[in-house]
Amino acid sequence: MRPNFFWVTAVAALGLTAAACGNTTDKAPTTATPLSAVTPATTPPKAATSAAPAATASAAPADMPMQAGAEKMKVTITSPQSGTKVTDNSVTLQVAATGFDLTCDLAGKPVQEGKGHFHVEIDKSLVDMYCTTKATISLQNVKPGKHTLEVLPAQNDHAEVHANAASIEIDYQPTKPLPEIKDATFAGKPSIKIVSPKAGDTVSGAFDVVVEVQNFNLSADLFGKPGVAGYGHWHLNLDSTSGPMMGMGTMAGMSGTKTFKASTAGLKAGSTHTLIALLVDNGHAPFPSDISSKVEVKIK
Repeated sequence: MRPNFFWVTAVAALGLTAAACGNTTDKAPTTATPLSAVTPATTPPKAATSAAPAATASAAPADMPMQAGAEKMKVTITSPQSGTKVTDNSVTLQVAATGFDLTCDLAGKPVQEGKGHFHVEIDKSLVDMYCTTKATISLQNVKPGKHTLEVLPAQNDHAEVHANAASIEIDYQPTKPLPEIKDATFAGKPSIKIVSPKAGDTVSGAFDVVVEVQNFNLSADLFGKPGVAGYGHWHLNLDSTSGPMMGMGTMAGMSGTKTFKASTAGLKAGSTHTLIALLVDNGHAPFPSDISSKVEVKIK
């Protein structure tokens, strides 16, 4: 990922519901310039639908070391072809991954050889992480014309194997353009609170993290898109939001709704962990005032 994409962290399965809030006078706080990818690309992308040559273990910065076998993590965009004209308001990528197993349950947890997911970027700005061979990208607030979609293999800690990225170009010419989502204002300051699970709860397997958000609109359609005041989403981190890439290494995922499907996979039974819900803008950058909520849970 690179500095424009999001504070640089990315994510898990998520929904698409926007929470409507009233308009008044104060805009939501502005943020620092969002980061765009985890690291600058090390080599330019190759042919549209083919993965680039084998990567080296230097694809990520020194403070985000690549796992053993990272050079084997490869992706190929099998559909659509580069140059495709897109008239719908979303585009679906079919992706083939080799050299690693796709799993979102381990995102934000220690790296494991042969495990990971992939990130999708639009014009070098991170959209989200994916762990199936199908990735649908909303073109909400995307201007008509040519755009680049790039798929990058990523470790559990979201460090990307840039040398094995694949990209295509699309020509977005919508038949029925979506209305542009514009700035929203609110009477109060934005806030987020984890309402489930409760502090001290025991969780096991798949479980929902539910938040309450006020004075802010959640939108998954705007992932990776230019900033819109009063809009964004939230990230779920485990134990910390600090460290390399603004804490991206511990990010379990992101959500554009009030619910995120989390997992205890990769966590030791009997251990205790802190769930952190962090409100961020479209570019995945946290707000300067750190709008977040924390609860400590036990792993069964």
